[in-house]
Amino acid sequence: MALNLAPFGRWTLRDKAAQRPLPSTLERNMSRNQLIVQLPVTESSDFDSLIQVEETLIQAFSQNRFAEVDGHDIGEGKFNIFIFPTGSWGPVIERVQAFLKLRGVLDKALIVKRLKASEKFVVVWPIGFAGEFQL
Repeated sequence: MALNLAPFGRWTLRDKAAQRPLPSTLERNMSRNQLIVQLPVTESSDFDSLIQVEETLIQAFSQNRFAEVDGHDIGEGKFNIFIFPTGSWGPVIERVQAFLKLRGVLDKALIVKRLKASEKFVVVWPIGFAGEFQL
């Protein structure tokens, strides 16, 4: 049985969708508050362990919807996990700290928040951090 597309004329739904500009991932992410978990990477770092930290956070937030874990990047001696809170910062930061402690990496981690559409980063863990955060 053939599908009758005559009511749609010469254009298809795909053509109409292509005409609408979609925001880039960067644009979408810049319009949201963001939490970044940064862990150091050295020659002796176990990449699988770093991925397990990310997987733990994905599972934690898939159960309560306080945030969405949006992946990671790695480079220049750093492993960054990107998290987008869906509400207030407090419960998200508390859960991230608890799960990093569970994985045994809280003492090595930097937890940083970035307000939407801002290039300013604020280190929230460790408390009293005096260094400079760089992505």
